[in-house]
Amino acid sequence: MVARRGFPPRLRLKQRREFLRVQRGGAKHHVRHFMVFVSRRAPGQSPDGADELPTRLGITVTRKVGNAVTRNRIKRLVREVFRVHRLRLPQGLDMVWVAKQQAAAATYAEVARDFEALVARRAQLVEATRTQARGRRRRSEPKQKPKR
Repeated sequence: MVARRGFPPRLRLKQRREFLRVQRGGAKHHVRHFMVFVSRRAPGQSPDGADELPTRLGITVTRKVGNAVTRNRIKRLVREVFRVHRLRLPQGLDMVWVAKQQAAAATYAEVARDFEALVARRAQLVEATRTQARGRRRRSEPKQKPKR
């Protein structure tokens, strides 16, 4: 049986809270055109109740990067690279790709190279957990005033 390479809704991050959870609690990896946040998903976080957790993708491209046509092109490139190569990633991860300004001129080959650089860090991806977010303060925690 051949593995299907589609990009169904269960492989996408869709809600703001999902993006924020990954960006606040995940490990940050810099590649040439993107900043990639990776977080492991807990077993109970599967939207369809399945035991096997697929790796999911979220993409953020701000208006600083370019106009709507440019932003949509970047998102299409990232989705296509993920769709074709997603089986090379460990299961159960959530990833958010945030485009840097230089992503506006990226080609498919360059985005694929960034993906390869990320896959080369597979050991780091597997260890992507909430503990790697140490040093980040939650917004609900007040700043500590220095004692005089």
